[in-house]
Amino acid sequence: MTPTPFDSEIEWNRRRVAEGSVNAMSDLAMRLRDRHRYTGDPTDLVEGIAQLRTAIGYVPDHPIRHTLRVNLSALLLDHFQYFGDVSALHEAIAGCDEAILLLDEENRRVAATMRAETLVLLAEHTRDPAYVAEAVESASRLPRVPAVLFVLGKALYLRYGLTDDHTVLAEAARVLEESVRATPADDPNHLLRLNQLGDVLQRSAEHTGDESVRETAIRHLRVAVAGTPSTSGLLLDFKVDLAAALLDRGRHTGDLAALREGVSLLREVLEATPSGTHPWGNRCENYLIAVHTLVERTGDIELLDQAVEIGRSARGWGSKEATVPLLLGLLHHDRFLRTRLQSDLTQAVTALTEVVEAVPYGGQDHVAALGNLGRFWLSEYRFRGDPAALRRSVTALGSAVRASAPDTPQRGVTQINYGDALNAQYELSLDPGVLAAAGHAFREAARTEGAQPMVRIRAARAWARTDAQAGHWRQARDAYAFAVGLLPLVVPRRLARLDQQRVLEELNGLAADAAASALWADDPDTAVRLLELGRGVLGGQVLQSRSDLSRLHAVAPELAERLGDAFDRLTPSGHLLGAAADERHDLDIRLGRLLDEARALPGFRDFLAPPELADLLASTVNGPVVLINVSGFRSDALIVEPSGVTAVELPGVTPDSVAEQAAAFGAALNAATRPGAGETEAQATVTEVLGWLWDFVAEPVLKRLGHTAAPSGAWPQIWWSPVGQLALLPLHAAGRFPDGATVLDRAVSAYTPTLRALRHARARYARAGEDLVIVAIGDAPGAKALRSTEREASRIAALTPATRLIGAQATVDAVRAALVSHASAHFACHAASDPGAPSAGHLLLHDGPLSVLDVSALDLSGVRLAVLSACETSLGAHRIPDEGLHLVSAFQLAGYPQVVGTLWQVNDHVARLVGVDLHQGIAEGEDVATALHHAVRRCRERFPRTPTLWAAYLYSGR
Repeated sequence: MTPTPFDSEIEWNRRRVAEGSVNAMSDLAMRLRDRHRYTGDPTDLVEGIAQLRTAIGYVPDHPIRHTLRVNLSALLLDHFQYFGDVSALHEAIAGCDEAILLLDEENRRVAATMRAETLVLLAEHTRDPAYVAEAVESASRLPRVPAVLFVLGKALYLRYGLTDDHTVLAEAARVLEESVRATPADDPNHLLRLNQLGDVLQRSAEHTGDESVRETAIRHLRVAVAGTPSTSGLLLDFKVDLAAALLDRGRHTGDLAALREGVSLLREVLEATPSGTHPWGNRCENYLIAVHTLVERTGDIELLDQAVEIGRSARGWGSKEATVPLLLGLLHHDRFLRTRLQSDLTQAVTALTEVVEAVPYGGQDHVAALGNLGRFWLSEYRFRGDPAALRRSVTALGSAVRASAPDTPQRGVTQINYGDALNAQYELSLDPGVLAAAGHAFREAARTEGAQPMVRIRAARAWARTDAQAGHWRQARDAYAFAVGLLPLVVPRRLARLDQQRVLEELNGLAADAAASALWADDPDTAVRLLELGRGVLGGQVLQSRSDLSRLHAVAPELAERLGDAFDRLTPSGHLLGAAADERHDLDIRLGRLLDEARALPGFRDFLAPPELADLLASTVNGPVVLINVSGFRSDALIVEPSGVTAVELPGVTPDSVAEQAAAFGAALNAATRPGAGETEAQATVTEVLGWLWDFVAEPVLKRLGHTAAPSGAWPQIWWSPVGQLALLPLHAAGRFPDGATVLDRAVSAYTPTLRALRHARARYARAGEDLVIVAIGDAPGAKALRSTEREASRIAALTPATRLIGAQATVDAVRAALVSHASAHFACHAASDPGAPSAGHLLLHDGPLSVLDVSALDLSGVRLAVLSACETSLGAHRIPDEGLHLVSAFQLAGYPQVVGTLWQVNDHVARLVGVDLHQGIAEGEDVATALHHAVRRCRERFPRTPTLWAAYLYSGR
């Protein structure tokens, strides 16, 4: 047996007990309880109770009997918490009742406090309102010392659990805060009380969605876990509470690291808890809930399978008989959604049907089970097409909605499920009343502020679709605007970039549908505004952080400094754990408060808010920006000029047709890299796609702009800003090749991910500063040799003064330093995109990658131009093309107002020709866009029937 601090005292008391000392029996029992709490060994607890029963039997009439009864009550509380035997609580209360009136004042208070604590446990176990009321009343009558406040706080917490009244929960938090403040940090009870406060604050955050309260809770709970010895029995309970707070963080913010940390903590706790005990059952419940939450986001089948097996072994255990079957039903449904196995769906429906029939009607458990059963029946309808299953689903979910407490997260989730069922019913019946009811359910879910942000935005999107289906386009526009307005809540800065990308993948197409609904409402200005707010969300966060704070600094310098520091520390990041994650979450919340503080100042109401339409129109002074919006509702080109917005309908463009062209184009690009008979066919396919782009997109736009022939004088310039998968195709190269009309022969093309990005680039643009660094790496470790990079560097250096970093000189650190000290940069090296993790796309330097995430985090001033003469530097993610997550946009966010990049893999020899030709044009006085335009045209003349060689190059920015 591992030694403990209590062993010697226990042995000394054993010897005294052998001599017949009743006091020694009491002291031995209390030390045995201490050792039980330290090691978790129940034999010590059982022995301690036996010692006290024996001692009480020896003193039927002695005053010490009353103290012994109180001590026995204390051990009986621990006995209940370990074994779950409610008779121990009743015996404890009886003991306190017998002793209280016969004790002195101090011991009477101790006994009365213990009685109230026992009532708390009894109320928690039975959920009987009478016990809760008695516990609150008993504790309220006692002096407000820390121990009593602790018990009162727990009793109020229980009352909240029965009433769902947040004012009661807030009072519990205030009482517990008072208890913690009055308890010295070195008091053995300090961490216990701090943990209880953290638990209550966590529940408050769960109720209200108040992130600052949740983060305070997590801080308290981490302190409790960190300060508790590994041998203490309390540590496992503390870990359970910390895991609950982390899971709430993950649910509300989308932080996968928090969810995984919570699941990991609960698995540790479960493995450290003896199976078959009362705590094991409760902890198993917590673990199954956590796995369900994580699997909903990750689809981890292996973890799900393990949880199902654990859940099966836990039947009959837990806080309530129905809880584990309910959780098993959820897990089986999770697995069905991923495997489509009928057996899982059947088990899910069977489990929830049993729960609904077993639990009391109208209670929280009944409502939760009924709502989930309705969701499972909806899955059954979609899987088997059985209308009876759909009718059952609508009935069950409607009942669950009506029984749910208003303005709670549970009601929000139930409302959206009810809306889904009604929408399915509408698809069968085409009854406009059913569609209106579905829209109402979605609207209510979207407006439930306590619901998780992702639930709200899903609901808002569905609400907007119902209005669109009904042809109510103005209402649809407003509903979509509501959904787009929630985007900052679902991708907060504190999240790892991968988590932000995952969320935005689910919401792909939201901005396009929002803009299309505005166009049907004859409101092109709002269409532009919604596209601005709904695309380039992650880039917009960076642009906001790079905004000029000088105006605020002149009025409130200290606030401006704090705001700038918060922005600097919240650059895009990977996953963070523990204290580092807590700090980032706290910092993001603090940033929001600082922005609110700044916007409360006179004249700063719109401080760092997205620019108004008038400001966006002004950014098009050097040429129109053409937003190409593609939606299932309609597709249009929105020509944005200083005078306003003009919509050009594109009836031949649909999401399906764009996806078809993008797929054909991508396959042809792959085939074109393999010499042989297939190469000619691939070039023909590329040519066909370029012709389709001309016929259905580019030519209608150019015609509206009046560019119907080659210019006789200065070349006009157009900025393209395509939406969705159209961003994967080269609009600048559209045309009927080899002899027909083309964009290249009508105008100079440029790109911008958003109007905000163009506005930012124009603000940073300066012609001064011609110093150039050339980074050329032909033999990066592990990559195919590039034969032309050093010749490319030499030829460019002959045209303009340049610093060269060649081969082994081009380390990550050296390149970072060069970017800071040079106005322009030219990269001739390997690059790679990563469709699954676009922020991991990178330039391959001598000693490692320089990634999209790395470059985005830079904040360079005085820079002018970056030329990325490498492969796929402007290729975005197929699943979230609207975010522009590629190297070209990363360099723009870093500060470069002008960037040249490529849409696909480029030939080494051709890259040298285009790169040198580009710099030749710049040296002769051409602006960058025009120089690239002519370089590409000359390359086309060399390779007229091989568009993959020249059409990849594009210019983005000012």
